[in-house]
Amino acid sequence: MEKDAEAFVDRAAALLGVGIDPALRPGVVANFAQFMALFERIDGFEPCESPDPPAVYRP
Repeated sequence: MEKDAEAFVDRAAALLGVGIDPALRPGVVANFAQFMALFERIDGFEPCESPDPPAVYRP
């Protein structure tokens, strides 16, 4: 996954025409790797079948 994040960061920076400070690049790549891992966890999530909103909580 880390290589995917590195490739994504490089392509996105090139498309946006921005440079990434080499000292900051490892942190940027690590953040995108975490985002990608989170996305993979929620990508297959199926919403509940009921369109009704949950009950209102009143303490």
